[in-house]
Amino acid sequence: MRIMTSEPDCFFCDSALGTSAARRSVRSCLSQWHVERLADDAALVLSELLSNALRHGAPPVRVSVTLRRTRQNGPTVHIEVADAGHTLNYGFSESRWGHPAHTMDENGRGLRLVDALSCRWGDEPTPQGHTVWADLA
Repeated sequence: MRIMTSEPDCFFCDSALGTSAARRSVRSCLSQWHVERLADDAALVLSELLSNALRHGAPPVRVSVTLRRTRQNGPTVHIEVADAGHTLNYGFSESRWGHPAHTMDENGRGLRLVDALSCRWGDEPTPQGHTVWADLA
């Protein structure tokens, strides 16, 4: 995993090496930032977002993780996964979540996990495609 640091509290990883390398990198980075309590959730959220981008998006895929510190809320880990694909289809995702036939599926639960583990998340269109992001505090 190649980690390029542009500022003390931000890292970017080479998504071509896959989700397991990204999970290891985010755990290491959060340890260096002294926010180990968020490491398990951050690794899972990053893994889900990156898996979705690699499976459903289009290259190139870019991952960034940033530590944001505020006095009132403490540290927040901001995860972004950007790709050149289309934005999320929220209607399709929400219909899958509520449909009994999909409750036992092995796939399709990633965004539900992201929703449960993050304090907020979303999807933003970009000129190059879109970015899915999540905040953990």
